[in-house]
Amino acid sequence: MDPYGSLEPVGRPPEPMFPEVGAVRALVRGLRKRCPRCASSNGFRSWLQLRTRCPRCGLRFEKEEGGFLGAMALNYAVAVGLWVVMLGVVLVFTVPDVPVGPLLVASVLLLVGAPLWFYPRSKMAWAAVEFLVARANPDYRSPVKRDPRAEELE
Repeated sequence: MDPYGSLEPVGRPPEPMFPEVGAVRALVRGLRKRCPRCASSNGFRSWLQLRTRCPRCGLRFEKEEGGFLGAMALNYAVAVGLWVVMLGVVLVFTVPDVPVGPLLVASVLLLVGAPLWFYPRSKMAWAAVEFLVARANPDYRSPVKRDPRAEELE
C-alpha cells in the first residue's frame, strides 16, 4: 500500500473559468483598457480612476500600493516619443524657417493631451505586465469552474 496515494488529486484538475492568456494578448488587452485575464472592459470607475479588482474575474489590478510607477514611466515615454516624432517632422519640413510660436503651442497641446489620453491605457497595460510576471501567484490564478456534481456529494 502506497502511503502517498491518498495525496494525489482525485479525478482531473478543475478547469479554469478563463483560459490562459499569452503575453502579447494580455498586453494588447491592457492597451485597449481591458482586463488582461478576462478581457472585461469595465476596469475603470472614471477616466482617471481604476477599480481595485476586475468586476468579472476578480483580478487585482494593483499588486501593491504605489505599484503603478511603471505605468507612469510608460505614459511619460509615449508622450515624449510622440513629441520627438512631431518635432522631427516639423524640423524636416520647415528648416531653416522654423515656426517657433506654432511649434510651442503644438508641443504644449501634445505634452498635455497625450498623457491624459494614454493614462488609462498605461495603467491597464502595466496591470497586464504585473499579471504576466506574477500569474503563478495564487492571487493571479484564474478562478476555477465548480463541478455541480461535487456540490451534490457534500
